Amino acid sequence: MRRLDVPTLIRWDNVVAADDLRRRGVLLEPEESPPPTRELRGLALYTERGHEIIHEGHGSYRVPGCSGGTYTVDLAVFTDEPETCSCPDYQRHKQTCKHVYAAAIYRAKARARSRREQHQRTVSRASRGNLAPLAAAL
Repeated sequence: MRRLDVPTLIRWDNVVAADDLRRRGVLLEPEESPPPTRELRGLALYTERGHEIIHEGHGSYRVPGCSGGTYTVDLAVFTDEPETCSCPDYQRHKQTCKHVYAAAIYRAKARARSRREQHQRTVSRASRGNLAPLAAAL
């Protein structure tokens, strides 16, 4: 079974968390060829309905399907097992489906947003701490 091969998607979508995915072994090195259809469909699914993806915890996500249902995606955070999805396509072919790609993009963006917010809080606290002696002198 093939691991996620989404570096081109992540580069196209300007997600900074590619290194994190590479460290986990989920992300392979970029290829010169364009991404396969499932990857493009995953990107389209994230773009159109990413706001409906729900993180259920421990690498599990509920991802909307095109036919109206939702599927459970497990990104295998704490194991070396491959990612899984409850959709018929994954169950039939045992290949990474568009729902797994959409969940991976969602997760990468959420991590990047969390890091950015943490950095902003740290900078804000540091700047308040440095200005306190000046404010006391006034």
